[in-house]
Amino acid sequence: MIGLLLLLQVQSADIIVTGPRLVEAQAECAAGGCTPLRDAQASIALAEAQFRDGRYVDAKKLLASAITRNRDHAAEAPRAVAALYEAYATVTLHEGDQDEYRRAVRHQVDTLRDNLPAGDPSVIAATTAMGDMWVKLGNGRQAAAIYRSLEKDALDAGQQRAAMLAGMKVVWLATARSNKSEALRKLDQLEKRPLAADPGFRIALRVLRLRLAALDADDASVTALIGELGRSGDAKPLLVSAPPYDLDAVIAANSAARRFGGPDVVPMGLGSTSSIQWADIGFWIRPDGRTAEVEILRGSRSLGWAQPALDQIGARRYTASSAADAETSPLGSYRVERFTRKYKYIMQSGQLVYRRTAIGGFEVIDLTDAPAAPPS
Repeated sequence: MIGLLLLLQVQSADIIVTGPRLVEAQAECAAGGCTPLRDAQASIALAEAQFRDGRYVDAKKLLASAITRNRDHAAEAPRAVAALYEAYATVTLHEGDQDEYRRAVRHQVDTLRDNLPAGDPSVIAATTAMGDMWVKLGNGRQAAAIYRSLEKDALDAGQQRAAMLAGMKVVWLATARSNKSEALRKLDQLEKRPLAADPGFRIALRVLRLRLAALDADDASVTALIGELGRSGDAKPLLVSAPPYDLDAVIAANSAARRFGGPDVVPMGLGSTSSIQWADIGFWIRPDGRTAEVEILRGSRSLGWAQPALDQIGARRYTASSAADAETSPLGSYRVERFTRKYKYIMQSGQLVYRRTAIGGFEVIDLTDAPAAPPS
């Protein structure tokens, strides 16, 4: 949501500020006194503030109301309306409402496709959103089919950048699923395209190849590979490898039982609904690409569930700094990520009401673009 807010602010001289003025600005828009762009700015900014405070349901309701007010203005302000849908999708995913998340992503993509030229950067950026949605929902096969279809359509239409983005998603997904032969075959194809010479794509393709190599490499080999790549002056470290999260035993058993249509091994109480559990985790990415000083900065109560996230971050490897960057910033760069336990609304056996329950894993969003100074 942070990126959406910054994008919308670029299009207007109005600067949205936090605090009482932000609440007042959003209230004015809720009363119908704003343009769609201004409404999107104020609503996304206030929803982001609520999201940061762990008030996911409040942010969800606020954005849903903003969409209701502005969806009929998609033709005149497609980027603003699409930004509302995207912010709403982010919140609903973290809150556990997967049905609303799926609908929001579809509306976001349709809003841009229906109201902007096919070659518009906003449309290209949203090209892979539907595939990304299926990845988030755990359907890798559907995501892969969408990425391949998008790449073919983009190539047929002469949209080389969109085709490259979709093709890279194919490689990324195959790598994540440990299908190394498919990933290598596709990566070889992408590297032969003229666009592979573009500096941005060249670095991204090299990182994809490094991730593939890291699948079978030990720590010493990964270190050597990272040293060969460097960061080529790129300002942001790129993730090379990360272990899977350890899964809570109870959640794993219940998830397995649900896949086969059975009742939970450890039933959720008849009157219970899982409270939303979240944590902001800060960490340093050192110049050599290793992480350090991983810690919870704030979060909901009872943070014992976050230990697998801390362990996973501690074992990540990123691209290394260039020599010049390492000399300028010897500590590396600081990052803050929001982790939310992954939820889904599920109707338990013997019940007639859908209830939010943890299903294993985490939803993660990078908060570093907003002011987030590392602890002293």
